[in-house]
Amino acid sequence: MTDVDWDVRHSTMGYVFMLHSAAISWSSKKQKSVALSTCEAEIMGASEGAKEAVYLGALAEELDAHDGSALDLFVDNKAAIDLAYNPEHHQKTKHIQRRHFYVRELVEDLQITVPFVASADNLADFFTKPLKSKQFVAMRDIIMNVAPDDESPAIAPLTLPRGG
Repeated sequence: MTDVDWDVRHSTMGYVFMLHSAAISWSSKKQKSVALSTCEAEIMGASEGAKEAVYLGALAEELDAHDGSALDLFVDNKAAIDLAYNPEHHQKTKHIQRRHFYVRELVEDLQITVPFVASADNLADFFTKPLKSKQFVAMRDIIMNVAPDDESPAIAPLTLPRGG
């Protein structure tokens, strides 16, 4: 999942990759260039996330843990998703630098898909913006694979034998 908190200067982008309900890779950083629109900021963030997806996909294939099928890169901005799938050069996107369309090349090569995820369900929000405490704790627990307080722990605590 990728997300961007668009700002008038350098936006904050973040991504998180999950494997079997556990985060295996994540990042949060300021974008290197100023985005002129939310769509541009999101496509820039998706392209950064796509780089990590390619790396993780290759690593998984090397470990015989992935069959080479397209990986899902969830994005919560429909304009950025449309841009990832539509190779037309639109008037509103002509200012976006070519290097930010890496995600489009991966979609065309069938290496990734870019499905929509609702903002409320996008775990990458955790890495891009301040959240209300309830949402912060819920996302933190999902990302860190921690069971809610009312359930048993995901991993049983280690108990050592007494005496010797």
